[in-house]
Amino acid sequence: MSDSSASSPLYRRLDLQAKIILTLVAVIVPTFLVVTLAENELTKPILEDDLRQVGINTGKTLATEIVSSRLLQQFNAGQLIERRIQEILYTQPSIQRLEVVVRDPVTGAIKVIATNIEEDPTAVAPAELLTDTVTGEYQTDELGAPSWEVRVPIEQKARDPRGPRRLLGAVRVQVSLGVVQRVLRAVWRTTVSAAIFSVVMLILGLSYFLRKTITNDRKLREAETHNLELTEQLHEVQRQLMNTEKLAVMGQLTASFAHEIGTPLNAVGGHVQLLSEEIPATGAGVEAQSRLEIIRGQLSKIESIVKGFLQSTAKPTSQRQLVDLNQLAERTLGIVHPRIESLGVRVERSLDRNLGPVRVVPLDIEQVLLNLINNSLDSLRSKQNKRGREGLRLEIGSRRLQEGGREWAEITIHDTGEGIRKADLPNVLKPFFTTKGPGEGTGLGLTICQQLVRKYEGELRIDSKEGSWTEVTMRIPY
Repeated sequence: MSDSSASSPLYRRLDLQAKIILTLVAVIVPTFLVVTLAENELTKPILEDDLRQVGINTGKTLATEIVSSRLLQQFNAGQLIERRIQEILYTQPSIQRLEVVVRDPVTGAIKVIATNIEEDPTAVAPAELLTDTVTGEYQTDELGAPSWEVRVPIEQKARDPRGPRRLLGAVRVQVSLGVVQRVLRAVWRTTVSAAIFSVVMLILGLSYFLRKTITNDRKLREAETHNLELTEQLHEVQRQLMNTEKLAVMGQLTASFAHEIGTPLNAVGGHVQLLSEEIPATGAGVEAQSRLEIIRGQLSKIESIVKGFLQSTAKPTSQRQLVDLNQLAERTLGIVHPRIESLGVRVERSLDRNLGPVRVVPLDIEQVLLNLINNSLDSLRSKQNKRGREGLRLEIGSRRLQEGGREWAEITIHDTGEGIRKADLPNVLKPFFTTKGPGEGTGLGLTICQQLVRKYEGELRIDSKEGSWTEVTMRIPY
């Protein structure tokens, strides 16, 4: 196949099996044609020479019989020789013409005494038919049909072996070469048929094995792909296991840390209470009592933080109950209200007051909302440090919707803070990944939120535009 055809768009669009079949046809068929042509060119002269030899042998046989049987001396010599000619033609169908010519001993004219061709009996044969040697001449008639014309002399031996032979006449044999053409055509048809049969069988055989090879190769690639997917899943499970182990260790450290701090806090609180009872609440003791009250207040805050640590590491004992999500959102905004005031953030509410309650553990949803709102406030504070207070806005909304054949209760928290880079969005829910600066975050808040939401077969979605806004959506089955 030529380079141009192999590089054509049609050839490139073919599949592997079609390309192989096309290549086989392009190689095998011309090869068979060349072999057939070469075979014909080699076979043709051999067959033609064989037919020439048939004519020579036939002429010699007839000439010998004429001399040995002294047929020319018979009064009905022509009839006897023609009868013998008919017998010969019956066994040699390729001979078109067989005739015997002799020289008239009286007139010396050359005449045909026996032939298988109907001719004018008065016609005189040409003198060149008489020959004293065996000759063979290749001829073609007016229709282009080839033939051999063989002339064999009829000679009578002299009594003396050394004496000259007497030329009595000649046998003229014309052998048609049509059988050669028929044989070559038969060889051509046989070879072409064999070529077609061979190509078809080869294509069928190759197609079968190629199809099996392609199928096995496809199965192998599918197995490799499946193996890669399983390997990736295994690595993901290993990463999740490592993260879970980290979370477990952190939980143990947090519990131990809270327990260790709780003991001295209780002791300090007890001593502060004793001092408060010993110092009078009048006169000079008023200022001391005020300071002791400040100390008690700070100790109470530290105690609340320690209790929060213990609650985050202990299994919640609360049971699910019907909870109004709008009330939880308002309560969470009330908790962070001092921080909102200090940052100068404008809060906008779009809460669906017709949204009914959902059955959850209140502490779980409150923890999620508190973490999400604090993240938004952190982003707003970062933007405030760079660009001032203008345009700082926090939006919180709720609604009820149908999606995916289920009914959902949805809470959306939207802020106009710094936003999240597009490259970081796929990773923000992974453990220990954070976009905050060193010392500002652990990368566990959103992970815990996601786990809490998934506990209710819900989902957490995050969308953001760097430098403009972030929107977090929490959905819980309604």
